[in-house]
Amino acid sequence: MKKILLLITVLAAITATAFSIDKVSIGEIASAEGKVNIYKENEVRGELFRKNNHRLFKGDRIKTSGKSKAFINFRDQSKVVVLEKSLLTIDDFKKYSPSEGKVVFKITKTNEAQGVQIGLQTTVIGVKGTTFLVEVEPNPDGIGAAPAKVYLKEGELEFTSVEGEFKRYVEQVQEEYNSFVNETMSDYERYLKEQNEEFVEYVKEFSIKGGAAISIDGNEVRNIEFDDNVTNAFKELDLFSSRINVQGQTQKKKTVRPPIPPRPQPKPDNQGK
Repeated sequence: MKKILLLITVLAAITATAFSIDKVSIGEIASAEGKVNIYKENEVRGELFRKNNHRLFKGDRIKTSGKSKAFINFRDQSKVVVLEKSLLTIDDFKKYSPSEGKVVFKITKTNEAQGVQIGLQTTVIGVKGTTFLVEVEPNPDGIGAAPAKVYLKEGELEFTSVEGEFKRYVEQVQEEYNSFVNETMSDYERYLKEQNEEFVEYVKEFSIKGGAAISIDGNEVRNIEFDDNVTNAFKELDLFSSRINVQGQTQKKKTVRPPIPPRPQPKPDNQGK
């Protein structure tokens, strides 16, 4: 009987510990603009964001409507802006999945071996401290993976295919093309054949560095360019980061009391004169 009671006590302690871990806040929505809904894990009905510093937990989903934004501050001081008509899922601490719209990330660099992971339908992005934007395009028919674009402002990102290999189109080297311009047509046709074989590579994983941007459509990966909308999205993140830093400095600022004025000195006694 004592053994059974001991076993029950141990199981209860383990369950309580696991429950408390799941209930640890991963971050918070520091502020928001417009209509923002928060959905708990496995729940269909969402809760409308009403108060700043709304705590976020494992499995929460943040969905923004038109002309709306959510500004998230995570426990490790990483910052995220969920732009309008977007959806972001907090899978776990340091694992996030944008599935609609545009989400801007500023991930804090740490010395941990395992960095942050961004989950898309066809790829997992490994992050160890960098700033980037993920845009998941609409997929109205629901067939296949939704196309995505990734714009890297600084740092480095590593992409790993979820299934199979990427078909990555590599930029053509202009100097090699110029060397063939003065050749005969037959040589030029041979060049085109080599071009098709040489500048498409099949890889399970690859990385990009700051200033690069790619599109991912199924298993096909192509280089793309930054545009004004992307630049403006990064500005939203910069403004949010600046505002958080100023608030943090304000909280730490000590209250300085004004100096106490000197007491009035008694007038000298002139009666003896």
